[in-house]
Amino acid sequence: MATAQRTMTAVVQKAVVFSGRNGLDFQELRTSVLRIPEVTVRIRQAQSILDTLDLPKVDLFSVISSDDEHFFRNIKLKSLASAVVQIGLFDRLCKTQRRPEFMVGNSNGESAMMVCAGMQSFEDMVVASQAGDVPAISPNNLLPMSGIFAAPLLAGLSLTEFRAVEATQTETGLIYSMLPESSMEIKKVAQALHQERGVNRFISIGPASALRLADYQDLGTDEVESLDSIELDPMLGWFWKSIRPQTSALA
Repeated sequence: MATAQRTMTAVVQKAVVFSGRNGLDFQELRTSVLRIPEVTVRIRQAQSILDTLDLPKVDLFSVISSDDEHFFRNIKLKSLASAVVQIGLFDRLCKTQRRPEFMVGNSNGESAMMVCAGMQSFEDMVVASQAGDVPAISPNNLLPMSGIFAAPLLAGLSLTEFRAVEATQTETGLIYSMLPESSMEIKKVAQALHQERGVNRFISIGPASALRLADYQDLGTDEVESLDSIELDPMLGWFWKSIRPQTSALA
C-alpha cells in the first residue's frame, strides 16, 4: 500500500474505508484472512445465525475458502462473507488503534460500516442478507454499463450507495451519525471527507482496497496517508508477504 507523506505538524483525522462486497475477490486473500482470529470469531458468529434460518444449510468457511468459480456463484453469500470478514478486521484494528473519527462504506446491502458504527446489529445484517431472491447469473439479466473499465450489473440488484459516518464523543463513548454526502463512487465520499472535514489518514479494511493510489492522488495534496489495517498490525506481518507475490502477477 503506497503512502503519501504527511507533514509532522498536521492534525491526524482518521477515516476507515470498508471495501464492501468486493473485499474478498481474490482467492489468496480469502484463504489467508481465515487465519486471523477475530475474523474466524465473526465467521462462526455468522454461521450460528445462519444455522437458525429456514434455509438450505451452508458452511460459510467453505464458501470463503472456495475457488473463484464457486465463490462468485452466490452473490448473497459473497456479499455477506465480505461484510463479515471486514467486521472481523475492524474488531482486530480496534484492539491496537483508537476508533476512527470517520468511516466510509456502503450504506445499503450487507454493510460492515453500519454494523461497526452501531447502526445495525450483526444478527440483523446476517438475517437480512439472506432475505428475498437474487436472480441467477445469465446473459438475460446482465445490464451493460458504458465505460472502458465498466462491469455488467445484474438486473434486480440495487446499486451500491456509499456514505460516511462521523463520531461524536459522549459520556458513554463514541456515537456515530450519518453524514449527508452520498455517491455511487466511494472515492467521491472520501474526497468530500478530506476537503470538507480535513481527513488526512485513510485506513482500508478489505483486505482488498476499495480505493486505488490514483484515487488518493486525485485529492491534489501530498498530505494524505493511505494505509491498510493489516499493515498496521505488527502481528500480521506475514499476511501481505504471502499475498503480494501472487497478486502482483494479476496487476
